[in-house]
Amino acid sequence: MLSISIFVLEINNIKRYIMKKVSIGITLVILIVIGFFIFWISRSDDINDTIQTSLVLIIVLSFGFVVAFRRFISVKKGEPTEDELSKLFLQKAAAFSFYVSLYLWLIISYFSHKFNFETEQLIGYGIIGMALIFVGSWYFFRIKGLNND
Repeated sequence: MLSISIFVLEINNIKRYIMKKVSIGITLVILIVIGFFIFWISRSDDINDTIQTSLVLIIVLSFGFVVAFRRFISVKKGEPTEDELSKLFLQKAAAFSFYVSLYLWLIISYFSHKFNFETEQLIGYGIIGMALIFVGSWYFFRIKGLNND
């Protein structure tokens, strides 16, 4: 009887593991479909709009793939998907990227009169810069680690 209970529990654990894996895959597929739909809707004759939309989609999807892959590996190892250290990395990266993004916006406002971009394009490139700064700071803190503050 005990072996039957263990067998049923193992089947339940395998089913739960597969469901987590499938839910991550379904979420990624939905994000990709929504991203391409938004890209298709926002097609424009202006090359800068196409570049900005493409860059935003590439940044968001690649960061989503990295986070989903790391969570998948954690689930596969039997570890929690988010622990205190990963939340601290995310918090530290967000704070640092906000601080650096303020300087990015100062630089954009300083050089805005020298470039012949429209206001919407400058805001778009600023948002892309903010996303790149966040992803870069997140990778930096993942590689460097956190010192004891």
